[in-house]
Amino acid sequence: MKKIWIKIVLLLSLSPLTAQEIGQNLFKAGFENVQVLEEADTLKVFFEYREFRSPYHSMRYAGLMLQDETEKALVWIPMHHNRPIGNYVAGSDRFFQLSQAEREFYRSNNSLSSYRFHFRINPDFSARFGYYSDPFQIKFNVVLDSRIYLAPGLSLQTGISIPVRNNLDAQDTSPRLAPSMIHYFTQPVNSHFLAASIGSFYYDRYGFDLQYRYAPLDSRWSFGLETGLTGFYWMNAGSFYSEELDAFHAVADMEYRLLFENLTGKFSAGQFLFGDKGARVDLIRQYGTVDIGLHVAATDAGVTGGFQFAFSLWPGTIFRTKKLELRTSEEFRWEYSYNNEDPVARSYRLGMPRLDDVLRQYNELFVQSLDGRH
Repeated sequence: MKKIWIKIVLLLSLSPLTAQEIGQNLFKAGFENVQVLEEADTLKVFFEYREFRSPYHSMRYAGLMLQDETEKALVWIPMHHNRPIGNYVAGSDRFFQLSQAEREFYRSNNSLSSYRFHFRINPDFSARFGYYSDPFQIKFNVVLDSRIYLAPGLSLQTGISIPVRNNLDAQDTSPRLAPSMIHYFTQPVNSHFLAASIGSFYYDRYGFDLQYRYAPLDSRWSFGLETGLTGFYWMNAGSFYSEELDAFHAVADMEYRLLFENLTGKFSAGQFLFGDKGARVDLIRQYGTVDIGLHVAATDAGVTGGFQFAFSLWPGTIFRTKKLELRTSEEFRWEYSYNNEDPVARSYRLGMPRLDDVLRQYNELFVQSLDGRH
């Protein structure tokens, strides 16, 4: 009889994890809003993981945790900004669009209380080179901000900006409110993505920003439109100055993922931030969690060229509990353009990645390339 009980205990200890246990284990590892849709031979795992830029790395991390804990096939459904993106089949990284049943499951089980309160450390860096009397001018702030989800797909992002060095402009070195906004993201129909922001942005802009993108994530092609109405604002210790919302921009683009080396070509045209009309061409190479790009642009304000890069900051998570997390930014992005006189084809950063930069990470061909399948 004793041997029988020992066998029962061993079998129970080796039994596959339940959906609830999977959710609990992933949450302890930093995953948020974990929901598990259990089917006859498949587990579909919804989750958001904000430390990594690429969903591949979060899916890989989850897979390593669960590889021996379930007998069912795993399908990952990563979320961005509290919205599910699509299905990635574990082991093949094949992408499939969301079904109506999956959307209904998400709507019924989505939990805003399943997110930690994140504090994010994010550097803010601007530079100008070659000025005769001061050839290396920089403006460097450290931003400590947070994002709070208010409703499905809707968040408030705000924080504090702490100046470290500034010999670029006349702004003082007193701490000030960081760019703060209400941001909404959704995928109302498969492959169609919308993002809207209202508030203050980087490059001393405030106003309204709207983005739309048609991006089938199993395709080489995607198309987008960005538009907005912004004005200039300026903050110093004890003072605030703003101008009218008078800068309208509208830029359309098309992207094509080339057949080799994770290269993407992007062509943009329209009216840019300061009213100059023209076009810009980008060539972007993705190296895992790092993007490096070159660009050239020509508008009626002149011609320019430059480079950009984006990567996750080390060390990632610094401190984590069930309710709180302190981490470095999942994306630090910096762009430099050379201009003789007026700014050419200029834009501004929002404080979170733009749709094209986000969705490029979710493209099936890129995800498979990281696992050596493409």
